[in-house]
Amino acid sequence: MHPSFAEILLISVAVFVRLLLPSLILGFVGYALAKDKGRPVAKWTIISFIPIVNCIGLIFLIGCTNLRLERKIDALLAGQNAGADPRIEPRFDWK
Repeated sequence: MHPSFAEILLISVAVFVRLLLPSLILGFVGYALAKDKGRPVAKWTIISFIPIVNCIGLIFLIGCTNLRLERKIDALLAGQNAGADPRIEPRFDWK
């Protein structure tokens, strides 16, 4: 009544495929999010293909800021205030 080696192998391949297919989908989603947000694409694509880790990585990617837009805003602020640092707020003297 014990399962044979072939049955065990077939079951393990079926479990692996059921785990691999969602990971492939999440890998492509991670690639698109990383590319859109200006993050390192290769690193986040590999992280997104790893089962279980990909869920945590995608939660991070969804919630993180968009680096491309931050760079554009910094460039606009730097062009607006040519001599001022865009990260320093101006002080107002309310006398």
